[in-house]
Amino acid sequence: MIKQIQILSAFLIFFFVLPIIAGILPFPNNEKIEYPKAEQQPVVYAASNETETATATDVSQPLNPFDVLLYFTHSHETYKPFVQSASGTVAVYDEHTNLFTMQDMIENYFRLNGLTPKTLDVDVMSVMKRNGLAFYQAYDAVRPYVEKELQQNEYDLILDIHRDSQKKDVSTITHNNVSYAKIAFVIGAENPNYKENVGYAKALSDSLNKIIPNISRGVIEKKGAGVDGVYNQDLAGELLVVEIGGIDNTEDEVYRTVSILAQAISKTFVTEEL
Repeated sequence: MIKQIQILSAFLIFFFVLPIIAGILPFPNNEKIEYPKAEQQPVVYAASNETETATATDVSQPLNPFDVLLYFTHSHETYKPFVQSASGTVAVYDEHTNLFTMQDMIENYFRLNGLTPKTLDVDVMSVMKRNGLAFYQAYDAVRPYVEKELQQNEYDLILDIHRDSQKKDVSTITHNNVSYAKIAFVIGAENPNYKENVGYAKALSDSLNKIIPNISRGVIEKKGAGVDGVYNQDLAGELLVVEIGGIDNTEDEVYRTVSILAQAISKTFVTEEL
């Protein structure tokens, strides 16, 4: 009786461990399945403190560098939410939180999109303050610095970056439930490079609107009494005055738009994907 129980127990143990043994042995059906991994695309986040909204660079990297000069004639122009976040006050011009202090962020977005940016290292409005110059003299104040830079180096595109004075309803666009600061291009119609300036501006404006519909307000031509009419664009046909957003745009909206601008420049003039 005891021997029968032992035999029965041995059979039970054998059938219990059989599936385990079968799982360990290298039978053909036991091979581990490897699922393919999706390729990760480079991503440009809309802002340093934001993770939920991102825009892929989505551009091919150029074989040759595309050099972009950035400068800020009205260097202390800023956005109310920027200053309020930094200091608790509301202002549209500020010596500490302004377009000029955004240069690293702008350069980073440009590099991520295959561009080679350089910022002209002059805080124009601080220079004007030291020399007792009025606001309307800003383009005269920055001109010798731009001239010197262009004598020493060549650039494929030159951007004089500004902030418009328009209110939020004019300076903002919402696309797929995400808001962006709108862009406008100002061209001085009283300079010898006028047609070339307009050509660059329209090409870039069209590309921006292909990426985000209506993010560009288009090309604004200026001439006649009471306006500059040149904006130093006589120095180069590829020099554009770019208005990014208005006084009420938030940091996230502006940063998203800078990332779209970098994409548009690359796709228009470098990879020619648009």
